[in-house]
Parts: sequence; C-alpha cells; structure tokens
Amino acid sequence: MKTSKKKKLNIKKLFVFILLLYLIIYGVYYLFDVPIKNIIITGNTYVKDYEIIEASDIKDYPSIFGISIKSLKKKIKTIPLVEDVIIKRDLKFILYLEIVETKIVLLNNMTNKLMLGTGESIEITSEYFGVPTLINYADEKILKKFLICLGKLDYGIISLISEIEYSPSISDEGEAIDEERFILYMNDGNTIYINVEKCNTLFHYREIYASLDNKKGFLNLDSGNSENFVFTEYSDE
Repeated sequence: MKTSKKKKLNIKKLFVFILLLYLIIYGVYYLFDVPIKNIIITGNTYVKDYEIIEASDIKDYPSIFGISIKSLKKKIKTIPLVEDVIIKRDLKFILYLEIVETKIVLLNNMTNKLMLGTGESIEITSEYFGVPTLINYADEKILKKFLICLGKLDYGIISLISEIEYSPSISDEGEAIDEERFILYMNDGNTIYINVEKCNTLFHYREIYASLDNKKGFLNLDSGNSENFVFTEYSDE
C-alpha cells in the first residue's frame, strides 16, 4: 500500500509572496495618498483659473488618484461658461484640466446680460472685451437661433462686430419679408445685412473683406453666398 507524501511548506516562496503583496498594497496606498503636485489649466479665455479650482474643490490639493474624474468634471461644468473639460493625470502627480468654453457672443443691452453661443444668458460678473452689443429688442426664438450660429464662429470674427441690431425687413405694404434679419456694424467700418439662414456666410468674412480692396459700405449677405453678394459703397455725400 502506497502512502502519500506530505508537501513541505516552502518558507522562502511564502516570504517572497507576502513581500510582493505588501509592496503592491503599499504602492496602491501610496498612490492614493499622494496629493496633487501641480494643476495645469488650459483652454480658458474668460473663466479664471481660481474659479475652476474653487468649483472643483481641489484648492487644498487632495490626493490626485483619490479624486473621482467623473465627479470632478461634473463640478467644473457647473460653471456657466464651461461647456466641457478634459481631465488627465500622470505619475508625476500633475493634474491637467483642458477647458472647453461656451462662447460669449454678445451683450444684450436690453437685459444687461451676456448671451452665449448656446442661446442661454448669464449675469455679468467681470469685464469682457471684444463682445458685440445687441442694441435693441429681438424676438426671443429668432435671437436664440442667431446666437447658436454666432457661437460657431471663432472669437476673431466675433470681435470684429461692434454692434448688432435686430432689423426684420418689411414690404411697402407693411408685411414682413424676412423676420430673421440682423444688421451688423463692424469695427472695420462696414455694415452687414445678415439673417439666420445665411449666418454661416460670416465664416468667410475675412476673405470677403479682403476682396473689397479697403472700400467701406453695405454688405448684403442675407442672400447669395460668400462669393455672390451685393456690396454698395458708402456715398461721399
């Protein structure tokens, strides 16, 4: 009759296993205990760094791997001007926050509020430069559509607009021809007639301006396209 041999406990292997387990547990604990060493914020134009840090509740530099990315993003997006935020962290314990701002497209002179490219409005909390002013009342639904279109433009083009006037075109009989028309008074001296439907023509305004050869006048961009538009030079009278 054969008898089974008992395997001897390998003390050396057990010690190595326990040591590795300890190092892993210690390493994880260390990562979740080390505070943020540096916060790098990019992409923000109007939202201040301190606003982002305060909203995200990281001003005390908590553990970089102990924070929830989902929760952090949710907190930062409570700032009205923040559309999105891309969050990254690395083993150097640096937290990267890449901010995607909602564009401020105009100041509504009627409500004294800033209008965003989403169609929403916010209170004025500080000084904003390069933002055109809406100088009169505009139909709310039409204005929202126009704001969304302006929000797709880059800040360079938006900053070229000085004032915006809601100006629906009316026939001689008093009937509305185009209820979605606006007049843009440009900083370069030109006056533009535009509507919601043709608003995307403004993407090409730099090329249009260059084609005018420094002439100043009225640009009818509410019909046609960026290559087919009516320009009437200002009269000297």
